[in-house]
Amino acid sequence: MIQAKILENLVILEKLIRQEHTGTPKQLMKRLSISRSTLYRRIDELNSYGTKIKFCRTRNTFYYNSDEVIDILFNIKSTAEPTNPENKKT
Repeated sequence: MIQAKILENLVILEKLIRQEHTGTPKQLMKRLSISRSTLYRRIDELNSYGTKIKFCRTRNTFYYNSDEVIDILFNIKSTAEPTNPENKKT
């Protein structure tokens, strides 16, 4: 489940950056429940895909400083058969 939490945080982070509504780094760390170093690692991960993420002190938000943006889709589905109480009768 650790990887799922990382992906979930990346999805939220990317969306907030795209909307230019992250708040300060401290506010964003609190919102994502991650440390400062982890926040900047996640931003570096997003930048590794060719984006240029910057922080604006005037607007207090991270933003994309290029035309490149990332669209992350994250979905968890159960592949197990649904349990049917009637099938358990023997």
